[in-house]
Amino acid sequence: MDELLAVLSLQNPHWSQIQQDTGVKRRRYLHKILRYLETGEIVVLNGVRRSGKTTLLKQTVEELIQIGKKPSGILFVNCDDPLIQKLQEPLPDILETFQTNVSADEDITLIFDEIQTIPKWELWLKAWYDLKKYKIIISGSSAKLLDSGLSSKISGRYLKIHVYPLDFSEYLQFRNISVPSEKLEFITRRYEIASLLRDYIQNGGFPAAVRIENQDIRKDHLSTYFDSILFRDIEETHDVRNHSVLRRLLVYLITNISAPFSYRKLALMYNVDSRIVNDYISFAEDAFLLFELQNFSYSLKSQNAGHKKIYTIDTGLRNSVAFSFSADEGRLVENLVFVNLKQNGYSIYFWKDKNEVDFVIQHRDYTLSAINVCYSDDIPEREIKGLNEFENAFKGKIKARIVITKDVEKEEDGILFIPLYKWLLAGSGDILQEVE
Repeated sequence: MDELLAVLSLQNPHWSQIQQDTGVKRRRYLHKILRYLETGEIVVLNGVRRSGKTTLLKQTVEELIQIGKKPSGILFVNCDDPLIQKLQEPLPDILETFQTNVSADEDITLIFDEIQTIPKWELWLKAWYDLKKYKIIISGSSAKLLDSGLSSKISGRYLKIHVYPLDFSEYLQFRNISVPSEKLEFITRRYEIASLLRDYIQNGGFPAAVRIENQDIRKDHLSTYFDSILFRDIEETHDVRNHSVLRRLLVYLITNISAPFSYRKLALMYNVDSRIVNDYISFAEDAFLLFELQNFSYSLKSQNAGHKKIYTIDTGLRNSVAFSFSADEGRLVENLVFVNLKQNGYSIYFWKDKNEVDFVIQHRDYTLSAINVCYSDDIPEREIKGLNEFENAFKGKIKARIVITKDVEKEEDGILFIPLYKWLLAGSGDILQEVE
């Protein structure tokens, strides 16, 4: 096991008091990780590949040491390592090597990154959890991490944290820009913030890509992310055989974010069965690449029967692969608002009758908020008509009607108009609570 010990030592420089530069701390996630860890439950980080999960795990190691945890009592494992992949029984071999050579203490924290690459990982985690000796954190890049493994073995004994690419406030921090906190500061810095927002809209928030200044290199970088997600998290995971149809379908959908679609029409377009289209979209959702949005109705049958919309995890990733000949700013902004709502944990739908509502939020008390996105200072009448039509259709249920704009900020006829930059920085959750 000398070779395994050497690999583990390289992955755990803190054992030798070697400090690593792990970059900008994403405090919102770190606070939640540490809080969940204290419960004794398994902490699960999942989210799209390259969203920053590994860095967050390494930052968690730093935080634990800063609050008094012994460095030798923390084991971090990159389960993707080639040597670890070759082991017949990776997890027990790793733990035995660690406890024999590094620490046999009772107070041990085990951190496994991309654990879904290890066969039968859930069986070992259940056994270790039952011993009540270890604190455990794991990460993975697939929704199946929970659906088919952990949840079926120890349901109710894990706490999940979904990690997204950088939101706009984190993006500013990564660009070494202070985030405005007061109303006056919003006003005085709005042109600076607007310039940075344009870059964020086009290039997205994948942490490593944000630091790349050259536009062409950044685009190539993001394109490799797409290829990695496509191959490792979709084709390999689900044993997809028709690679060409899968790629063309996903590129089409990621190009046409926010546009209605149907399985039947896509099946005709690619000359395949509609069940294959359904499966491929489901696989992309499992990999957190795409999100399917349904039309709002109190009838589940009506929700499932109608047209749907697609949004993607990151606008920069989208622009790196989309066959688009224009900036598509309106689509990109709508996508940003969607992801922002997802980050805040909302149940999201769209609604269409004579007019349309881009996003319908169903709150826990079953009230509804209607949001239209119009990245302009000249608001078309159809945006207002859609909100009014929705209010008439669901009288007594409406909590808020909102139009997200480019720079218009006002309240008129019960509708709140708010600039995109303020929506993203102030937090959609806070804004919806304020208008309650």
